[in-house]
Amino acid sequence: MPEAADGATLDHDAGDATAVAKPWAVYLLMCHGGKSYIGISPWPQKRYVVHQAGRGAAFTRANRPRALAAVVWFENRSAAASMEARLKALARPAKLEWFREFAATSAATPATLEDGLAGLPRRRR
Repeated sequence: MPEAADGATLDHDAGDATAVAKPWAVYLLMCHGGKSYIGISPWPQKRYVVHQAGRGAAFTRANRPRALAAVVWFENRSAAASMEARLKALARPAKLEWFREFAATSAATPATLEDGLAGLPRRRR
């Protein structure tokens, strides 16, 4: 099915180009040297294979992934991208803790951005 710029699929069977939201995942890779990488994709397992083959992000070409450690599903690309950006801004221990606490989603029951944000640590002021 064709894909819109925001990651939604276009439903041409409905007689028009109606956008149907497709779940996207925020995924965590454990990489060589004890490093980790966070990315987004509607197909995290396929993306992991691409990273392992050295055709993914520059970081994973230099630090090959050893495991797809966690996958958290969100209702659309926008929510996943927003969550990815917020997670990348956290210190590594906070990122790992978020994935441990929040990894109970599936593509069939994706989280909202608000759900994901609620699981982030509160900032000290």
